[in-house]
Amino acid sequence: MYQSGRNVLVSRKREVSFGVLPGATDAKVCRINSGGLNLAKEPINSNELRSDGMSTRGRHGSRSVTGSYPVDLSVGTFDDMIEAVFRSTFSAALELDETDFTSITTTANTIVLASGSPIALGLRIGDIIRLTGHATAANNSRNLRITDLDATTITVAETLIADAVADTAASISRPKSLVQGVTPYSYTFEEYEADIDGTEIFTGCRIGSMQLQLQPNGMTMLTFGIVGQDMDALEGAEAPYFTDPTKTTSIGLTAVEAKIMLGGVDVLDVSSIDLTLQLNASGTPVVGSVLTPEVFTNSAQITLSVTALKKDIARVQQYLDEDELSLHLVFEENESGAADFCAFYLPNITLASATKSELGQDNGRTVTFTCLVGVDERGGAYPNTMIGFQTSAA
Repeated sequence: MYQSGRNVLVSRKREVSFGVLPGATDAKVCRINSGGLNLAKEPINSNELRSDGMSTRGRHGSRSVTGSYPVDLSVGTFDDMIEAVFRSTFSAALELDETDFTSITTTANTIVLASGSPIALGLRIGDIIRLTGHATAANNSRNLRITDLDATTITVAETLIADAVADTAASISRPKSLVQGVTPYSYTFEEYEADIDGTEIFTGCRIGSMQLQLQPNGMTMLTFGIVGQDMDALEGAEAPYFTDPTKTTSIGLTAVEAKIMLGGVDVLDVSSIDLTLQLNASGTPVVGSVLTPEVFTNSAQITLSVTALKKDIARVQQYLDEDELSLHLVFEENESGAADFCAFYLPNITLASATKSELGQDNGRTVTFTCLVGVDERGGAYPNTMIGFQTSAA
């Protein structure tokens, strides 16, 4: 029997120590679309000068693992891998009530606290919050995007029902969120080929990059780039190595359902987005071993390209003026109320180039903007990160 290209189970588990195979239980299924990992060995060629005019066979040198896994974004499925490429850990969900702010009132786009600063309580611009228990029922159980904060007031993009009566029963929740850090994590990945009952297991793997792609009538795509230290092959009773890896059942999130806010304004004319968070991960060959002692991650870089229909010259003016903008992408499941979601937020971008589609083409004219992305160092209400991630997953 030969192995098919589809009857393959890919699983992962975070390592306790870099390059050390973790225990066989509590792994997670990688719900992949394609891709795969491969071990490469650097060839070492002989320099011998032979009198017979031939060459001596070379040898195997340093090992390295590379590859990628394209996936459909879904709630709760890849949170740990996003943590890894962010080199950070989620901040736990916040639950705020009258003990934190005494009471609240609302206007069309604000939630005003009677006491307590929303910034000091842990909220940041770009967060998504939810109201529960508010006297005006229409304000409850909605995903509300924070666009501004000050010492007493939360400004949101969504329209609220104004209620000037001080409400002491309402609560504000902020699902868990993630900003960038400097703590690396490593994984063991297993590709179990069921047709031939064999497995390739890759250790010392770091998530070196993450690409987010949006196209019309497509799923929201993530592609995780992997760089690793070593690989082993198992078969028969030893395969698969991971026992009963868990699999999420959340639905894939589509690009057409995305909420896109660019520069604080909701937009409906974007035709594609391509974003890559790159850590430039790599190993370092050494003498005395075929294995790199470490896979190093380096300074994070983000490339971002946005293509949109051209309806005015406002974005071109933003490009000319080097305006500081933000980008907020929210992907919600198709359900009523406070839908489960995943969201990415870039607080500090400028437009780096503007390339128009050629004259004379059919349909609307488009402009493609590449962007410069940096860390937001304003502090206070602004998250100290190049990119943030938030999800309603537990």
